[in-house]
Amino acid sequence: MTRGRQRLVYIAIGLIVSALLIWMLFRNIDMAELLKALREADYLWLIPNILMIFLTMYQRAYRWRFMIAPIKRVPFPNLIAATCIGFMANNVLPLRLGEFVRAYSLSRQDRGVTKSASLATIFVERMVFDVVALLLIFAAVLTFSPSLRAHISGNIIAATKVAIVVALIGLLAMITLALRPNQIGNILTKYLFFFPEKANDFIKSVIVKFSQGLEFLKDWKAVVNVGVQTLLIWILMGISNYFVFKAFGFDIPLDASFVLLVVVSLAILMPSTPGYIGVYHYGVFLSLQVYGITDERAVSCALVLHAAQYIVVTLMGFYFLKKEHLTLKDLGESVGD
Repeated sequence: MTRGRQRLVYIAIGLIVSALLIWMLFRNIDMAELLKALREADYLWLIPNILMIFLTMYQRAYRWRFMIAPIKRVPFPNLIAATCIGFMANNVLPLRLGEFVRAYSLSRQDRGVTKSASLATIFVERMVFDVVALLLIFAAVLTFSPSLRAHISGNIIAATKVAIVVALIGLLAMITLALRPNQIGNILTKYLFFFPEKANDFIKSVIVKFSQGLEFLKDWKAVVNVGVQTLLIWILMGISNYFVFKAFGFDIPLDASFVLLVVVSLAILMPSTPGYIGVYHYGVFLSLQVYGITDERAVSCALVLHAAQYIVVTLMGFYFLKKEHLTLKDLGESVGD
């Protein structure tokens, strides 16, 4: 199957998943009750929610600065621009291109940072630090919320503990790669002896370039710093959800915000349309059902919560896109470079 056909298949699967989940959400919904919940919501509570979305975007760029620092001291305006453009790309472009776009945007603004090194920092940020932080938050909520534990099976609690261990092993693996890139390259090519010599040389060069983005992992202070900032980002995002709960008058504990945060973060890993339509909403819906929120009110909250994040992040991205004299076409083409 050609690369172009693979992309079309993935896009089609995403459309089907999103459409199916939207249908499942609305099939038994009383539209009159849904509209009533939307009308009666106090949208002033969205002001702190939106402010915290802004804050977390800047906090993400600030965290990234420490990860990029060993490669080059990149001006903060370049980091916030690339961050916002990347997150916007996930909202408007297919195939979850946002992380690649983010790396392209930064390397285009600052030639001292290669796309490979930039992608390495983003990979570790998203697949290691963010995952560990989310799992730790979920474990803390389970520990301090007896009411939630009553709704969660022992298997889920055990799986969470295992996932935390696996994520920490992943972090150790990345640190090893940062410390010994040449040795790791030699080990890989040793077991890929059936590849042509040119292919093995290419693999080694990719590993070395990728490892440049992991330089910060050699400094334990930087690792702790990035870890603390990651926890702060996700705590802020969890709290921002609670303001939307207040808008709809939900009488539920604060821990519900963090349960929703974790469930939605897992849900959006599924194939979907740009902007996580359907998967995001269904994640919110499932989370609120645990706390006894009616279907109509849960769906209305999901719509508003998603819209607030989608609109703010997309507008920020388009602002910086224009500022950097880029277009969506440039971003789409950049992935194939």
